[in-house]
Amino acid sequence: MQKLTSILAVLDETASPGMVLHKAVELARCFDAHLEVLVIEPLMDAKIVPQCDASGYADLRVRVVSRSGRSLESVILDVVDEQKTDLVIKARAGEHAVRRAALPGNDWRLSQHCPVPLMLVTSRPWSHALRLAAAVDVSDGDTLREARAVMQAAGFLALGCRGNLDILYTEREDRDETLRMERAVRLAQLVREFHVGCERLQMFDGNPEQRLPPLIASRQYDVLVLGAVTHHTGLVDSLWSLTSRLVDATPGDVVLVKSDRAQQREKLVAAGSVGEQVPHQGHQFV
Repeated sequence: MQKLTSILAVLDETASPGMVLHKAVELARCFDAHLEVLVIEPLMDAKIVPQCDASGYADLRVRVVSRSGRSLESVILDVVDEQKTDLVIKARAGEHAVRRAALPGNDWRLSQHCPVPLMLVTSRPWSHALRLAAAVDVSDGDTLREARAVMQAAGFLALGCRGNLDILYTEREDRDETLRMERAVRLAQLVREFHVGCERLQMFDGNPEQRLPPLIASRQYDVLVLGAVTHHTGLVDSLWSLTSRLVDATPGDVVLVKSDRAQQREKLVAAGSVGEQVPHQGHQFV
């Protein structure tokens, strides 16, 4: 995320739209961004327009769209392509489910195919000073690209919102000191590149799937920024497993981000240029 000049807020009847609209307006104010409010029928714009007017935000437009038998993610993706938005905000489906990590089909597919960062919000209000966290992995080249995208987006959001950002990294290697040092150097370079501040970097030892979820749950972050892993061979099990656990752990909102390479690959897959089998949805989570 290098800019935030246009935000798409998706409102439908599957969740209370009030908090989605409120948070979208708050972000738009921070970045002086245009806000497109997408009302999905049968939700009526008559219920939304008064709330939009009450927000007092001038650069806001309401648009009503009918699904017409299409999936919700298809409707959203069509509007994203048309509007060239920089961020999509919608309610986090299944917010009250026993396991939030099992993102319902719409949210999971949208996170995989959306070309811009996707923010999934809950009804939990933000703190006065926004508290953000970004979980990153720099163990190899592919995860490093994901980490760069996550760090860039998280740092950009924290700066624009004047929030506090924690960078969370867990080193699973416990024997090879040379490898540990190499990864520490990579992480330090990212921190310098995106001007996050070394004091915000927090490093732990152990399996991140076990170490990070209870930490994130206890800290009650307002926004957690994670990598949205697409169907890269060898990455789904390792990264999406961790992502799903962290989504499950956090009581707050989640921003799912793709690297530039992942976005380019997604475009090729969508165009039919890359033959790739999409894993069964039941295999996305652990």
